[in-house]
Amino acid sequence: MKLVNETNVAVNYWISSSGQADCGEIDVDGVVDLPGYDNQQNVTVEFLPVGGGDFSTTWASTKTDQQTELALVAE
Repeated sequence: MKLVNETNVAVNYWISSSGQADCGEIDVDGVVDLPGYDNQQNVTVEFLPVGGGDFSTTWASTKTDQQTELALVAE
């Protein structure tokens, strides 16, 4: 299983499934490959920005049809 950080801040991650758990940090635009979680059931993944807090975006100005996205994608 690959965890990819496409945010603009480094993130801490926690991943677990039955009988195993791992954690670590992913740099901006970084990837962590955790093949031990491939072909597992009920895998849980959590992310938090390094240093705490929440994910947020501040817009100096906005226009019609602009959007902000934060996506968790399971493929």
